[in-house]
Amino acid sequence: MSDLHKAFLRKIREKEATLGLGLLADEGTNGIPKEANIFSLKDHTEENIGLGLHRNRRLGISNNNNGNNCKGKAEDIEIISRYKEVKESFFEHEIIYKNNRQFKIYQRIAKNPKVLLFCHHGAGSSSMTFAQLAQYITKGKNDKNHFNSSTNANNKDENNDEDDTISLFLFDMRGHGDSLPQIDYSLISLVLDARELLEEALVRNNFQSVFLLGHSLGGAVLAKLARSFPNADFIKGLVLLDIVEETAVTSLNNMPKFLDRIPPSFPSISMAVDWHLQSLLHNKDSAKISVPDLLHLDSLTWKADLKSTAPFWQTWFLNLSQNFLDFSGAKLLILSTHETLDKPLMIGQMQGKYQLVVFGHKSDVGHFVHEDVPQQVATCIIDYIRKTVEPEKFMAQEMGFVPKWGGNINQ
Repeated sequence: MSDLHKAFLRKIREKEATLGLGLLADEGTNGIPKEANIFSLKDHTEENIGLGLHRNRRLGISNNNNGNNCKGKAEDIEIISRYKEVKESFFEHEIIYKNNRQFKIYQRIAKNPKVLLFCHHGAGSSSMTFAQLAQYITKGKNDKNHFNSSTNANNKDENNDEDDTISLFLFDMRGHGDSLPQIDYSLISLVLDARELLEEALVRNNFQSVFLLGHSLGGAVLAKLARSFPNADFIKGLVLLDIVEETAVTSLNNMPKFLDRIPPSFPSISMAVDWHLQSLLHNKDSAKISVPDLLHLDSLTWKADLKSTAPFWQTWFLNLSQNFLDFSGAKLLILSTHETLDKPLMIGQMQGKYQLVVFGHKSDVGHFVHEDVPQQVATCIIDYIRKTVEPEKFMAQEMGFVPKWGGNINQ
């Protein structure tokens, strides 16, 4: 291994350490990955990771809040106010129709839109699962501010550090968020939806390159889309968030049990947030934005009916790993501590076919890794996009050296 390669690996390890990240395979003294460490992650298949459904620890919701009615109402007002501000002001949003199908889409267009990050959420979720992540991506990886009351897509401070190249396009999957339900929830139909919406996004703006970002089921959809999109060369990268085929398929066995245990409704929106923090999420700031979007705010019942999707579960993760590995562009897999690689991904990782980031030592990072630690995930994605689009500039700025890709011939 060359000294340049070793220096590059050392820089990568130092950067990951500052972010609290860990590689799935640690490196030996010569900078060569230790293959034995590939098997070091614990397998939590019964926690329903593939669908964003961890083991449910009941909160014990009750209408009696021990005399804290005023405090509870005030918290509900604060949560709803913040949720609406982000949803309605940070993003440009509208309802669009595609062949008798209705979808809610959200956009955040950069001032100099060269790159599009096209995002797809998982089953039972909605576009707002990416809200905090979107804020950090558009603000830049060094910005530490969260959403606030002055956030407005149409009132940008010209002196701030907003990224001026990366735009985002989000949408609610059929039957989720504010998109209308359908009868068919097969993987093929979900891929068709994503394809038509991606084409819609490309018609609206002249992007130079596209990166796909999918969480859980959304990752399976985009991995298949990446291989079948007509102008595949236009798609430069594919990012999967906490999804591995083998674990996802196994988790389907626990899906009915989980659905039978979730509360059909909640007494208050703050209790809904607390339930998710006990069961699925670890970041209250993210939960206050994403959880209200999962519920009808008048009745506090669920928008998505996951039981109606049951006939199609077995199609969702079919050939996920191979679709990911066969994509010819740059690939990034981000995992929480709750997953292990299946055989195809292990082999692919040994062969260097994709970049792998694992949040390996944090107890507060789960399946919704992009909600739990949005700033760290945003940093990974920004660096990944920069490294793919402008590798020489990225290495010069971040790694401290300028690579020389070959030399002059016949001089």
